[in-house]
Amino acid sequence: MIDIHSHILPQLDDGARTLEESLEMARLAAEDGIQQMVCTPHMFNGLSGNPEPAEVLSRVGALQEAVGKEGLRLLPGNEVHFTHEILDKVRTGGVTKLNRLNYMLIEFPAISVPSAASELFQELLANGVRPILAHPERNAQLQMRRAMVVDFVNQGVYMQITAMSITGEFGTAARNCAESLLRHNCVHFIATDTHRPERRPPVLSRGRVKGLRVVQTLPNKEGTQAVCVWEAEDVDSVRNAIEPAVGQVSKNEYFAVDDEKSVGFVR
Repeated sequence: MIDIHSHILPQLDDGARTLEESLEMARLAAEDGIQQMVCTPHMFNGLSGNPEPAEVLSRVGALQEAVGKEGLRLLPGNEVHFTHEILDKVRTGGVTKLNRLNYMLIEFPAISVPSAASELFQELLANGVRPILAHPERNAQLQMRRAMVVDFVNQGVYMQITAMSITGEFGTAARNCAESLLRHNCVHFIATDTHRPERRPPVLSRGRVKGLRVVQTLPNKEGTQAVCVWEAEDVDSVRNAIEPAVGQVSKNEYFAVDDEKSVGFVR
């Protein structure tokens, strides 16, 4: 499994507080079956010093050395809070995209959806950056107006829901919204959004199993079936795996977890 959202880097944001906590999180992640984890410290939300790519790369390298080459593989990234500064940072190379590819993890405020969200997403897409919206199921406005998520998906934005939302550990509203998004073909990734070993641990497997159960309840309609088109060995292969697959199917189909593969494509 690949976890694209984590706060495992120590002393950088509201995630791991010490190297010891980071190492424990890496141990728990590997024990859970996670082979690779993208380190996505916060940016633009006041919880970090807005680390530049060079600092993120340096910290990822240092933690990887402490974890060891045989352990969890760590990759660079950012979780970027919605702001108009994003475009300027993209153009000047000031944001760490996921594994330095063309995917950017973006979060909304917890309560609302910014009025200019669609316009910013369009600008990012025009600049060759694919937005991935982090944990939409935990946003209060999207919980009430889930059709907005469909609009973003149709625009080309990918959706990442949190494993603990699917299992109900973020409350009933987040769980119901996560299940609804799965059923309505609006989920591309499940991730941990891990912060600490005990509080919000790096456990993906429970959400993976529950997500599969939700997907398996979808009605069998003519021409609708689950087919595996992506079993990514590493994040580097995501670009070549996702983009052609999405181009071959209707705009509202989605990626979800498959019981036998790392990730399956459900349609």
